[in-house]
Parts: sequence; structure tokens; C-alpha cells
Amino acid sequence: MLKALRLTGQLSEGPCYDLDYDNQVIATEKWDAVRTYKKCYGYQPGIASIGGMPVYIEGRNGNSQATFEQAATLDRMFDRLTDNRIRIGAFRADSGSYLREAVKVVEANAERFYIRARRSTEMERQIGELSQQAWNPIRLDWQKMDVAEIPWTPFGGTSSYRLILSRIKRGDRQGDLFSGGAYTWRAILTNDYVSTPRQIVAFYNKRGSSERVFDVMNNDFGWSKLPCSFLSENTAFMILTAILANFYRYLISRYSESVPWLKPTWRLKKFIFRFITVPAKWIRSGRRNILKLYTHKDYPLLLE
Repeated sequence: MLKALRLTGQLSEGPCYDLDYDNQVIATEKWDAVRTYKKCYGYQPGIASIGGMPVYIEGRNGNSQATFEQAATLDRMFDRLTDNRIRIGAFRADSGSYLREAVKVVEANAERFYIRARRSTEMERQIGELSQQAWNPIRLDWQKMDVAEIPWTPFGGTSSYRLILSRIKRGDRQGDLFSGGAYTWRAILTNDYVSTPRQIVAFYNKRGSSERVFDVMNNDFGWSKLPCSFLSENTAFMILTAILANFYRYLISRYSESVPWLKPTWRLKKFIFRFITVPAKWIRSGRRNILKLYTHKDYPLLLE
């Protein structure tokens, strides 16, 4: 995947990229599929992406928790990136990476990291002790919330980081026993000491766009209907289709530069039905073979 992205120029060794990592449950009833936490049988592969492009895939069985061997998985992922001279400026992940070993791996390979922190008794205690003045009201993505921060030393270690807190009022007004108030709150562990809490929450929320990778791969490139009976073969299938997805992204981007009505954001099915599937006929005229397209759309630049 990385070599193909380097070859097409979609990634290069110059800039620093934002890397997202997540695990996805793929429901399937293959021979070696096991029951997942979503109460279905399937797999739970780990997937890393840069700008919506898959760059690393590791097959995992359905009952493999996201935290299981997470540090080793991230270490292998960063090794591949380093071998291909891809620099990572920011790393974003959910609470599956909130582990002592995983944070050490990420901190050694990325300039900054933003990891969703899991709740603990000590964390809840410190949040409950925050004064009302410590919370700053903001509006983000049309949603009102309060943000604050505290210094945080996780896992009983010695390294201290920023813990960026956000809270949103609960619609049912159910109070929280530990932190106080009727709020839903979240925390982000980061070593970014430059950005404001609002900027950090906004940047982390952009990680939601990485969920689009799962949607595209499941529905456009066959991940929802894996063809083989075993995890290893299906992992190879996912890797090959991820390479195809990256090539498709590159081709439609190039074609859209020559065809004004073609949009680089089109999904595969839309591209097929609106660009590829065109009635046509070869005709002979003036001792030449001419491709006659029966459409009002403009294709001349591609036919020259």
C-alpha cells in the first residue's frame, strides 16, 4: 500500500501527515470467525489511514480486543511507515491505544498524539474537583460544550501530559456521581502544549472522517462480503482491495482535472454509472474508426 502511494505521488517523504488508527468489526460467518463484542460473528482488523487512504491493515480475529497487543501492532505499523520514509506529524486514536506501551510507541514515532483517555477513579475525582470557572464554554460543529484541561500522569508513571476535557449537557439531566453535574464528558490525552483546548477537541473530532474509510471499503470494495473462509486469506483480500481503492482515488482525481463535470469525491458506483457506463458504437468514417458516444456529456479530452 505504501509503495503504491509513493509511486502515484499521493504520499511523499517531505511533509508530515496526520495518521488515524482504529479497529473495525466486520460481521461475517466464515469458518474461523468468532463472536465479537457487538454480538455478531466476524473479524476485527486494525486499520490505519492518512487523509482517507488506507496505509496499514492488520487482520485480527473477532474476539481480539482493540487493546490486545496494541503496542506491537502500532510498532509494526510505524516500522512500515519509516521504511517508506513517511513522517507522521499527528497521531489520532480511540481509547484502544490508551495503554502505557502504546503511548510510548506513538510518542517515539509521531511528533504529537491525541488519544481518547479511558475513565478512572482518580480522573473522575480530579474532574469533580474542578471549579466552574475552569470550564470554558465553546460552540463546535453546531454543538455547545465546555472545555477544560488538567495535567495528567497516566498509568502510574512519571511522564506528564495534557488531559483535555470536554463536557456536553445530558438531555435526560441524569447527574454523574463522581464528576458531578448532568454531563456527558470525554477526555483526550495529548503531548500538544501549543494548541488551545478548543483546537485540540476540534482536531480530534476530525478523526470521525476516518470512519468514511470503513464505509467506502465495506460498500465499494467488498469488505462487507469477504470471499474466503479464513482470516489470513481475507486479510490479503482487504490489503489488495485497499491498494485498488487508493489507485481509484488517484485516477478519479487525475480524470477530474480534464473533465469538469467529473468530481473527485464520487464514490465508485456513481463513477461507474455516470462515467464508465455509456452506450457507444465504433463507426467507420473518412477511412477512420471513430468511437461514437451516445451521451450529451463532454468526453473529448479523454478521446484525443
